[in-house]
Amino acid sequence: MTKPFTCISSIRQATGSIYPPFALARGSRATRKGSDGDFGGVRARAPPKVVDTGGGFFLEEEEEEEEPGAAEKIVHPPAPVLEFDYLICGDCGKEFMDSYLMQHFDWATCDNCRDAEDKHKLITRTEAKEEYLLKDCDLDKREPVLRFIVKKNPHNSRWGDMKLYLKLQVIKRSLEVWGSEESLQEAKELRRDSREKMKQKKFDKKVKELRRAVRSSLWKKEASIHEHEYGPEENIDEDTYKKTCTVCGHELTYEKM
Repeated sequence: MTKPFTCISSIRQATGSIYPPFALARGSRATRKGSDGDFGGVRARAPPKVVDTGGGFFLEEEEEEEEPGAAEKIVHPPAPVLEFDYLICGDCGKEFMDSYLMQHFDWATCDNCRDAEDKHKLITRTEAKEEYLLKDCDLDKREPVLRFIVKKNPHNSRWGDMKLYLKLQVIKRSLEVWGSEESLQEAKELRRDSREKMKQKKFDKKVKELRRAVRSSLWKKEASIHEHEYGPEENIDEDTYKKTCTVCGHELTYEKM
């Protein structure tokens, strides 16, 4: 529905604006009504839309009233596309998201390539220190700190828990400490020789102590036990006789019936 046109120059001279006075009046009423709040669920109407025809007059379009209870269309933005940061297996070269070795030891190997019996074997803390000549500081303080898992002792559950390390990471740490595998083997040989010398010294010490004990026991036996060697008997009285030890001089007196 259209309303009578008005000259643009007359509107500008009367109001100082190109918009007709009825549009300003309606807009002000709508603004006041909307600012007062929503009374009884009545929604405030927006000011009418004015269209410039380009012929020296304006047309006012009336908006169709929405039916009460009509559902409003809600437009949701599209969900973001998530890109997963896949890992590359160091053995097969395939992509994977997570694995046992990655979760516990930060070692990029998928579960299909895991060899728990040989290549990816776990060793105890004691074995890591004795076999690869590592100290506590090499395992606990040197960066990056080696990761481990804790399990119950299979020999006795009442004993302390075992710390299990990945053997590949222990070998890598030993090479960082000793520089090369040859240096590690030389250090192991020197330690083995020193242990053999210590064992030999302990054995010699025990042998000397045993010899001393045997000698002292023989000397005590000879000093404590003495067998008399008597000479010929002598008749002292009619029925009394005596014998004298030729070694210590002990006299034995006896009677013959």
